[in-house]
Amino acid sequence: MDGKHTLLLDSSFNNLVAMNPITRKNIFLTLLLAFFCNHLFTQKPLRVGYINMDYILSNIDDYKVANEEYDLKLNIWKNEIESRNKKIKLNRKELEIKKPLLPDEIYQNLKDEIDFDQKELDEYTQKRFGSNGDWLVQEKILVQPIQDEVLAIVQKIADKNKFDFIFDKSSAIIMLYSEKKYDISELVLKSILRQEKIENLQISFEDDRRKALEEKIQRRRDSILKLKELKKIKRDSLLRTKRNNIKNK
Repeated sequence: MDGKHTLLLDSSFNNLVAMNPITRKNIFLTLLLAFFCNHLFTQKPLRVGYINMDYILSNIDDYKVANEEYDLKLNIWKNEIESRNKKIKLNRKELEIKKPLLPDEIYQNLKDEIDFDQKELDEYTQKRFGSNGDWLVQEKILVQPIQDEVLAIVQKIADKNKFDFIFDKSSAIIMLYSEKKYDISELVLKSILRQEKIENLQISFEDDRRKALEEKIQRRRDSILKLKELKKIKRDSLLRTKRNNIKNK
């Protein structure tokens, strides 16, 4: 299929998703209308399919593990921020209680320390959860490679089966109605699981081969050690015989 006639609308379609809903909808409808008109005038049958990305990802073990690891990191950061924030609030409250008893200079120094801790915490929070924070970096490291793998499989299926459109039902693109027969989610999922099975078999085969090689090397080492031991026994025996012969003379 000619690549320019293939439109894959999915969660990677970030430039559309980032727009406001009205603009996104207008652009999407314009693109869709243009492609439909093109196929209408060329009288070429239009092949359309869709996937449910959420369903596919929820059935991939690697994604579950990556998602759990991602959530764990986020929770650790959130708990740390909450803990530091509680401590700052407590320190500020205690300082206000002690204020009448403290000289102005000491009070101001203590207040400056708390304000500095608050500023540090705000910067740390921004670093972790800001618009370009570590949460996005971790998502790219842990989750995005698996999403990219799914999209690569979808592209292969689209090329092989000559689809003109494949939509993602779970994305920001609104689908008011979708007939089940056009859902290729199971086909995508089976392809991914089959590929994983092949990769696991290859890993298992390589492990077995590595293990067999290690066992062969160990047997060779054992044989060399045994041969050395036999040579030593034979040499010791010859020495004892020689000594006995000398004594007997």
